[in-house]
Amino acid sequence: MDQDIQQLFASQQATIALKKDGALVFSQFGRGIGPALTLFDEQPELLRGADVFDTIIGKAAASIFILSGVRSVCGLTMSESAAALLTRYGIACSYETLTPQIINRMGTGLCPFEQAVLAVDAPEDCLPVIRETLAKLRAAASQSH
Repeated sequence: MDQDIQQLFASQQATIALKKDGALVFSQFGRGIGPALTLFDEQPELLRGADVFDTIIGKAAASIFILSGVRSVCGLTMSESAAALLTRYGIACSYETLTPQIINRMGTGLCPFEQAVLAVDAPEDCLPVIRETLAKLRAAASQSH
């Protein structure tokens, strides 16, 4: 992984970063799939043609990156399904750790997004499932406060 990006991640200044032509064009600290989805919705031009660095990349995030037209994806941890999907769509991917699946924050099971898109094959079909899962999680979180 890129030295500058590793430093950003290690110092917890960012969980996602984008480079274009070797220059850092975006970095943000955020939880889960939120930063990738927000970029996709609000600043798609930043993702197009970018080299994406993310701390954890599951199949849901990979789908967003594919639909965004990124050049490459590099993760600290990447699920096997994410790597397979990126490769199938011709996007260069690399990782420090390849894992069978992304586990949820509590360590009690699959990440809800990884679970939601498990049986979905096409990235464009994953997007509505990701949005629906996010809406359910946000609704549940707001009810628990």
